[in-house]
Amino acid sequence: MMDEEQDRISNLSDDILAHILSFLELRDAFKTMILSKRWEKVWTLTHIINLNNKSCVRRFDQRLSLDKEIRRRTTFINFINGVLFGHNMIFPVKAFTLSYYFGYADFIRYRHSPYIIKWVDAVSTNDLEKFDFSISIDCTFPALNMPPTLFQCQNLVTLSLESINRVLIRFDVLETVCLLSLKYLRLVKVRFEEENTLKNLLSGCPVLEELYMEPGDTGFKSIPHFYFISPSLKILKWKREEGFRGYFVVKAPKLEHLHFVEHSMLGFSMSVSPSLVSVVMDIGSSFGHHGHISVEKLFQGISNAQKLEWSTHHTFMAKVELDNLPEFCNLTHLKIGSCQDLYFVSSIIQHSPHLKHLIFDKDHFISGPMTWMPPVPVPSCLISHLETVEIIAPEGQTSYEIELILYLLHMGKVLKKMVVTPFSCIDLRRKLWESPKASGCKIVFSDFPAGGTSR
Repeated sequence: MMDEEQDRISNLSDDILAHILSFLELRDAFKTMILSKRWEKVWTLTHIINLNNKSCVRRFDQRLSLDKEIRRRTTFINFINGVLFGHNMIFPVKAFTLSYYFGYADFIRYRHSPYIIKWVDAVSTNDLEKFDFSISIDCTFPALNMPPTLFQCQNLVTLSLESINRVLIRFDVLETVCLLSLKYLRLVKVRFEEENTLKNLLSGCPVLEELYMEPGDTGFKSIPHFYFISPSLKILKWKREEGFRGYFVVKAPKLEHLHFVEHSMLGFSMSVSPSLVSVVMDIGSSFGHHGHISVEKLFQGISNAQKLEWSTHHTFMAKVELDNLPEFCNLTHLKIGSCQDLYFVSSIIQHSPHLKHLIFDKDHFISGPMTWMPPVPVPSCLISHLETVEIIAPEGQTSYEIELILYLLHMGKVLKKMVVTPFSCIDLRRKLWESPKASGCKIVFSDFPAGGTSR
């Protein structure tokens, strides 16, 4: 009785035990087979492969010699081959997670990497629901071309491909994509060989809801247009600070959240999305310092947003485009980061009748020799909606920024609170104390956002 009570876990069903082991890395789950005869095959019932080869790499274990590293890597590769092809085969595989670090030992023994492609091909069946693959390298190695079978897994829900330190994964032309259940797609430092590759990939994902792309600095210079066309996409995130010179086209009628960081592009076009909630645009021109970028079609596409964060750094926007901004009737939260054009601030406020919260962020939210020209007529949001203004400028404010701040304080008829950071802006503090206010606005000075002393 004592032994039975101490080993209650072995009396659990296979399904429960397999679920418990699924939270372990597969090699740790494999070790449970020595516990007793009851446990010999339990680990093969997990249907989940979760592996990391860091323990085989001298970079993470300085005690390893090159010979020992080669032996450990060989053991690791043989273990995966046994799991996928041997007598201890796990079948079917529903989730496959592999974090693989290529080192010099791989380069010596395996001049190319067919074994990884064979692993991917082996798990790419209609039983696969999650595929998460990341790869890093510290030596010269050719990029991996994902097998076409991966893009025909009809029950795959989550797909993540990531190169850690340089582009190590590439896509050739994808002619047949049948990812009928895919909802989440994450691609980090993945190279597309031609313009239609992404378009074909997304067309084969009819229920895709979230797309995250961080391409890195190579692989797109020869692609003139980047198309994000999806009838089901709700979240689109793109992040790259340099490298790509081309046009972005977004057609996603159900898009709710757009987060876009691209400092080297020619243009951006986006169709209207009625359900758009939040937009973060941190963009710049491919022409470098003080370049120009056309944003007219972008503004049309994001005009339904409720929250907008905008930064254009050293990039100008044409005055004729700013004069023809659409109405941002749903916009209640606006955050402006680095912005080259003071006229943009005037225009966006003028076209946001229901704006409630306004934030200016970064060292100088405006740069360049310019003066503040108050919008005419007075924006309706200042008369009836704008309640809070926050200025976060660690290096202080320039004279024209101070003019803008005083204008908002003076014309904000329903303004309740203005927060100014940092507290050390002596000149601005004095002017705010002395400035007439259109409402009983509370002024807060702080060294940190959302705190400090008040008047």
